[in-house]
Amino acid sequence: MNVKIDITSNTPFYQQLTQQLLLAIATGNLQYGDQLPSIRDLAGQTNLNFHTVHKSYKELQKKGVITIKPRSKAFLINENATKTQNANLLQIAMKLEQIIIEVYVLGIGEQQLKQLFQEGLRNYYTER
Repeated sequence: MNVKIDITSNTPFYQQLTQQLLLAIATGNLQYGDQLPSIRDLAGQTNLNFHTVHKSYKELQKKGVITIKPRSKAFLINENATKTQNANLLQIAMKLEQIIIEVYVLGIGEQQLKQLFQEGLRNYYTER
């Protein structure tokens, strides 16, 4: 599994890992029913702390994307295509949350953000 963590990013490492795993599912690089590396193996492959990988796996488990078996074996839950769509939506929700936090820290108001978002939607969702 090819995971790249950006150490200069403000996004916590566990969230970066979670996002990359969701992206791998959404793009078909990981299929439902596949076994993920053990927490220890993935920590070694990515040079991340065991607890960071564990937190990412727990986040995915809480979202219903994976199941964790005894001795740290994790599997993607083998369900229908709706799960893939949910993985896509979870990934988007995480990205939006990061944007909202950045906008808040920059002092941009809610109305300005809504206006920017609506303009962006109009650019892509209007009939041409």
